[in-house]
Amino acid sequence: MEFMLGNVSATTVKEAIIDYSVTDNNLPFSEYIARSRAIIEERRTDLHQPGINAKHIIDANSPYELYPPRPIMSGNRLKYGALLMHGLLDSPFSLRDIGNRLQANGILCRAILLPGHGTIPSDLLSVSYQNWIQALHYGVESLRKEVDQLYLIGYSTGAALSVYQALQDPKISGIILLAPAIRIKAPIHIIVGWHYLKKWLRHNDNNQWLHTENEVDYSKYLSIAFHPIAQVELLIHTLKKLKQNRSIDCPVFMAVSREDETISSHRAIDFFTNLPSPDNKLLLYTSIDRAYPDPRILTRITHYPDLHINHFSHVSIPFAPDNPHYGQNGDYEYASCSHLNNCTYGAYNPIEVDAYDLLHKFKLIKNKRRQLTYNPDFDFTASQIVKFIIRKSMC
Repeated sequence: MEFMLGNVSATTVKEAIIDYSVTDNNLPFSEYIARSRAIIEERRTDLHQPGINAKHIIDANSPYELYPPRPIMSGNRLKYGALLMHGLLDSPFSLRDIGNRLQANGILCRAILLPGHGTIPSDLLSVSYQNWIQALHYGVESLRKEVDQLYLIGYSTGAALSVYQALQDPKISGIILLAPAIRIKAPIHIIVGWHYLKKWLRHNDNNQWLHTENEVDYSKYLSIAFHPIAQVELLIHTLKKLKQNRSIDCPVFMAVSREDETISSHRAIDFFTNLPSPDNKLLLYTSIDRAYPDPRILTRITHYPDLHINHFSHVSIPFAPDNPHYGQNGDYEYASCSHLNNCTYGAYNPIEVDAYDLLHKFKLIKNKRRQLTYNPDFDFTASQIVKFIIRKSMC
């Protein structure tokens, strides 16, 4: 099977057991970063193409530490630390805008790389959700040594991992869940079941892939294999079992788009409303102005006609408008540029995009539809997260 990495055809590297260096909780985080960067440099096939900035790509996909220039202290220790965890197919780059904002407010941030990510899509064929949990544990234990209060910030699958940790670790000070994968919107159990039936009927490597695409985004996989989707579903099932006998006792902040095309926003809202703490907060982005009986839910309208935005997509939540890759002037080929008057942006899945393209071709609609790649309300989102973490620091 072949993928296009940076617009150059490259046969996927043979599956290998990769040492992600997350089994030793005593490993210095700087060494973990260095080892991860070496793996990325070895595995990626797009780093030596003409005109490619290899360091830029490695930086985007690698774990990182953002040490605050003016940290909030508790005696001789840092008071606050945040562990950032990206989603399925993503990279640590997806939470850098949030990390930069927290760093500027005195909070130490560290982002981990979930095994199988940041290199080539086929590397996800040989990992399990237990490998992601192992990386989570390493991140938690290594950061816990540095700070008094430890927060988890998870995006999508990273949010599900944050819930997993909070259900078992009473020392977590709070969790921030961005577009959390409490439940995947698609009937994934049917998709996965069909995959295994096909594999049984006909042994073919192509059956491993739900969707393949040219890999033109250097910070995210575009091709989707069945195996990692099944691992997310197993993680979600594990959370359901854990919640039968355990509860989340730490404060929870959640940001969700009601129109999210990837995860079930309704299940995420139900999950939130069943959490008892009055300190919890849900920032709900919605195209429909309606009141919720839970006073902890704050709604924000997502209609931005001047920017041609109808609603927020799953991928848009963590990215600032000035993000150099996905922002209004980003270098990503499909970044949501407000100056393109023939596009309307929002929570559109690929099937909808293709359908609207057809309607546009026959001049039945004025604008094409594209997935929104950034959050025009990012400043407010980030300020609410900062407030959630340091709400008691001035008391």
